[in-house]
Amino acid sequence: MTAREPKTAAKETVKAQPTLMMAIGRQRVGKTTFLKVLTELTQQQGGHPEIWNTDSLNKSNTIASMGDYVLEPATVTAKGQAAWLEQRIEQLVETQNDAILDIGGGWTAVHELVKASPLVAQLEELGINLVTVFMIGSEHADIDYLEDLQANRGFIPKNTVIVINEALLSGRVDASEEIRHILQYPAIEGALGRGAVYGVFPALDGIKRVSDRGQSFMDFAANRPAHGFPTSSFFDRCRVSRWLRRDVPKFLAALGPDYLPRMPAGLPEVMGVGV
Repeated sequence: MTAREPKTAAKETVKAQPTLMMAIGRQRVGKTTFLKVLTELTQQQGGHPEIWNTDSLNKSNTIASMGDYVLEPATVTAKGQAAWLEQRIEQLVETQNDAILDIGGGWTAVHELVKASPLVAQLEELGINLVTVFMIGSEHADIDYLEDLQANRGFIPKNTVIVINEALLSGRVDASEEIRHILQYPAIEGALGRGAVYGVFPALDGIKRVSDRGQSFMDFAANRPAHGFPTSSFFDRCRVSRWLRRDVPKFLAALGPDYLPRMPAGLPEVMGVGV
């Protein structure tokens, strides 16, 4: 299934089930950036997802920088973090909160859970809507996580999203041709054939200048000061604002609310091309 055309941001019918959303992929493929901006826009639209961080290796662009409300396990071992995740998941059944999980790259706590139990079936039994995002670029190695989890571990969530990070495309050929080539990888074709959807996460020129300041994207766009850093560039702020108000909402609208945390005010409005 291909990405859908963007829809107007109608007010969402609140789903009964809590959503657990996580992004899987190699290191430096853009998972944390994707989850950060998703969290900001979800909060802007009235959602209150719990934010879980088991990425103990990422220090420079960690989702923990979003605030002291980010929940983290006390241990850095995959098995210890897997046990922590089991506890958090069981609490979701009681609280009915949504959760956004940054699992990190490499062998993670989620891989431990998948190895030890039929995670997809268990979450379905608990009444939790699992949304799994596979973040990829143009490298064949980007597909390895999807291929391994599908073929070798039977991890095939019903709500699967293939997200191609536009920032990782080579730029040497037409983007649409490169995307078409990526979608022809057997593992991706298999996932799409089972009902997965895909989208292209928009690139942001100068994104490192935001992450280096440890700021949220909205704070950067609003020109809020960051301790120890000079005033940001006006043009950088304009680019971030357009990304937040037009590019990312357009991407989210193409996916649709079934693949996103709950947003009581509806999906963020896609602003005009002049923004």
